[in-house]
Amino acid sequence: MGVYLELKKLEVVKLAPFIEAIIEILCRLLGLVIVYVVFEYIGTEVVGTNFQKDTLLSLVVLPAIYVLKDLHTIFEPFFVKIWISEESVKVQSGILTQRIDTLILNNIENVELIKSPIGRFFGYTTLFLNAYGSGVELPFVKSYLAEELHDKLHL
Repeated sequence: MGVYLELKKLEVVKLAPFIEAIIEILCRLLGLVIVYVVFEYIGTEVVGTNFQKDTLLSLVVLPAIYVLKDLHTIFEPFFVKIWISEESVKVQSGILTQRIDTLILNNIENVELIKSPIGRFFGYTTLFLNAYGSGVELPFVKSYLAEELHDKLHL
C-alpha cells in the first residue's frame, strides 16, 4: 500500500497528439479517395461506358470503415493519467473501457522511447517499460520528462 502514497502525477501532452491523430486519419481517408479516383479513371479507360462505379465504391467502403474505427484515438490523450513514485508507475487510460496498469520499477528489464515526427516537433514521447512478463505504456509524456525517466531507469 505504501507504493501508492507517494505517487506524483506526470504531465501528459494533450493537444498535439489530438492533432496528430486527426491528421493520420485524414491522410488514410485521402489515400482511399486517391485510390478510388485512380481506379475510376482506369476502369473508364479500360472498360469504357460499361464500367460500374457502384462496384468500385463498394470496394472502398470497407477500408473506409476500417480507418474510421480508429476515431477513438483522436480523444485518447484527454483520458490518460500517469503517476510515478520511487517504487512504481501507474497509468490510467481509456475512454469507454478504462484500463489501469501498475508496474514496479525494480522489475524493469527494458526501457523504450518512441517519438513520432509530430511528437518530436511538439515535444512528446511514448515510453514503454517492460518487465518480467509484463509491461506498461506511458503515452504522450513530455519528452524531457520521458528522457529523464529513461536515463534513470535504463539498465
